[in-house]
Amino acid sequence: DVSGLATRMVNILSPRGPGTRGPHNRAGAITVGRAADSDIVVPDVLASRHHATLARTPLGTEIHDHSVNGTFVNGTRVGSAILADDDVVTIGNVDLVFRAGTLVKRGDAGIRGGGLEVRGVRYVVAGGKQLLDDISLTARPGTLTAVIGGSGAGKSTLARLIAGYTSPTSGSVTFAGHDIHAEYASLRSRIGMVPQDDVVHRQLTVNQALGYAAELRLPPDTTQSDRTKVVARVLEELDLTKHADTRVDKLSGGQRKRASVALELLTGPALLILDEPTSGLDPALDHQVMTMLRQLADAGRVVIVVTHMLSYLDICDQLLLVAPGGKTAYCGPPEQIGDAMGTTNWAKIFTRVGADPDEANRRFVAHRAAGRRPQRLRPDHDEPGDLGEPVHTSLRRQISTIARRQVRLVVADRAYFVFLALLPFILGALSLTVPGTHGFHVAGPDAGTPDESAQILNLLLLAAAFMGTALTIRDLVGERAVFQREQAVGLSTTAYLLAKTAVFCAFAVLQSAITTTIVVAGKGAPTRGPVLLGHGTVGATVELFATVAATCV
Repeated sequence: DVSGLATRMVNILSPRGPGTRGPHNRAGAITVGRAADSDIVVPDVLASRHHATLARTPLGTEIHDHSVNGTFVNGTRVGSAILADDDVVTIGNVDLVFRAGTLVKRGDAGIRGGGLEVRGVRYVVAGGKQLLDDISLTARPGTLTAVIGGSGAGKSTLARLIAGYTSPTSGSVTFAGHDIHAEYASLRSRIGMVPQDDVVHRQLTVNQALGYAAELRLPPDTTQSDRTKVVARVLEELDLTKHADTRVDKLSGGQRKRASVALELLTGPALLILDEPTSGLDPALDHQVMTMLRQLADAGRVVIVVTHMLSYLDICDQLLLVAPGGKTAYCGPPEQIGDAMGTTNWAKIFTRVGADPDEANRRFVAHRAAGRRPQRLRPDHDEPGDLGEPVHTSLRRQISTIARRQVRLVVADRAYFVFLALLPFILGALSLTVPGTHGFHVAGPDAGTPDESAQILNLLLLAAAFMGTALTIRDLVGERAVFQREQAVGLSTTAYLLAKTAVFCAFAVLQSAITTTIVVAGKGAPTRGPVLLGHGTVGATVELFATVAATCV
């Protein structure tokens, strides 16, 4: 099962040495963490080596969190809390139950509902438009469920709702007995969401992309060696080991989709959701992707795939056919859709469902009522709660990771890098074309070009603005999907902006220095400048460079 897979992934992580204790351990306290010397070992990639401690107090047993990814009691993140019997403590992807003064692993009998339970979900947007109408679905561990339907039926909306990105207007979504929307902060790491757009930087190799993602997603006390082993394990599971050093833009469409899935598997999620993973792929690659999803489900995960391809649905355990208006037209095994719909011809099925969604839904309800009703494991549900703040690693660590990745992205794209390297030389040379021989010196009234210095300065400032735009425009346009996914799993917007700004500022200053040097060498240095650095050649030249650099930035 998936918990076993996560355990195997972490068991390969080497401890830092026997006999070491966490910095927060107190006399008589019980230590909890990933380290082998912890009193309670939590074998999960998202658990810190020394994650938390249990200490007896006059009020009862108190848990203290010492981690970055957080400790959750009954779905709420805590810094410290007094525990009561049967409280559920979540560390990473592992649920523990407090009993008799200690924490024990939550057994299957203690889970309120196995797998994914979608019950009576409705979703209404502003203006009263209903996108989902009374959708119910049960998906057990080890199963692959395909969500199909016409364009605009609400398939992607349902996927985002199951992933916790949006909350239902009514109804509930639970996973492993936890309400996804009421306890989202503690469940975030258990859910992997692969959007339709690839979320891997194409200029990097697969190994590099996963390495940077591991730095952002795994606990900060995970060593480089440990991260490398986790990445290698994920590559092996997805059959990408032989492509580890291949740039993503050199992979086939199916292999790129595997790379996107690999990012999500780094944290060992038990629920994996994919939105149109086969979009744009030919039938052969479509089959490869669906086979991969079957294997991921067979490993013990709950896998939900939104797809428009109908050729390989027979490898799924169940289908959810969504009619226009977000109504259920069919939910059940693929081999039984003929009995329910009166035909196995997909063209006829989609035509009937699209022509009269209400009738399709009524037929489904009647067909379900005639058979055995699915067991409702959790009739009552909590009210949807705040999604909570994403769990962040330290700001400094995120800034460092994003900055190093950005430098590699620029250098790895050779054509783009050569363009950026040549640009200041070209623009500097262009500034030398201004006619005249006085440069930045004050020209006399009889000079052929009395405003020569102003023309040079204008060209320099335009060149600086162009260089700054060329540096950043590609990232503003091309990284939207990557940023949104990384933000959902804990990337700080502040860290992202600071890292990008630092790297681009460094490039901008270097380009400005080259351009200014060329102009000064060709036209002569200014001898008089503003008052900030005083008059003189050096002060005026420095202020000229600062003006160009500030414009570029």
